[in-house]
Amino acid sequence: MTTPVTSLLKITLSSCLLLSLPVMGLAATVPQKWKLDVPKTNVEFEVKYLGKATTDGRFNKVNGAINYDVNKPASTTINFTVFTNSIDTDRSLRDSFLRRKELLNTKQYPTMTFVSKKVSMINAKEANVTGDFTVLGQTKPLTVRVTLSDVENDPITSRPTLKFRATGLVDRYNYGVTAFPKVISNIIPLEISGKLIAAN
Repeated sequence: MTTPVTSLLKITLSSCLLLSLPVMGLAATVPQKWKLDVPKTNVEFEVKYLGKATTDGRFNKVNGAINYDVNKPASTTINFTVFTNSIDTDRSLRDSFLRRKELLNTKQYPTMTFVSKKVSMINAKEANVTGDFTVLGQTKPLTVRVTLSDVENDPITSRPTLKFRATGLVDRYNYGVTAFPKVISNIIPLEISGKLIAAN
């Protein structure tokens, strides 16, 4: 169904939105450096099939790092990894189908990765983040739109946090995943959401 969905990437991606954080006076009121809260990171996708029906899913195992400095937003770096075998659509038979060689080919390619390369600001809280997205051994450029929330305090730890949301579209054909063209759409919307926590 969609190797590219993971293009979620891992999202990974999402951290770039941090660059949209207004820097005016922020250094004095919030931590200077931030990092990805991996357990709070979600990678989700949506796939159309048979022309109109839609299936939602997610990847339950992701990892990555986002390094963001309020004083040096342009130096933000993102590395994100999605473990393809962790795909979950709430139906085990469908998950097994998606893991097959013609689609995600999880046995030969257990991960999908995203590494940021460029951040283009849209406004104070939005940015387009472009990076290298690798799926099935093929690396292609991928751009996602990242949106950043206001700084909040975690209700449990009381630590300052930044919520982010990254969205993008992945064309599975670009990565050689052309099986079942009349059943599964080639365009896969993805969304990565999560939190950044103070690194110091």
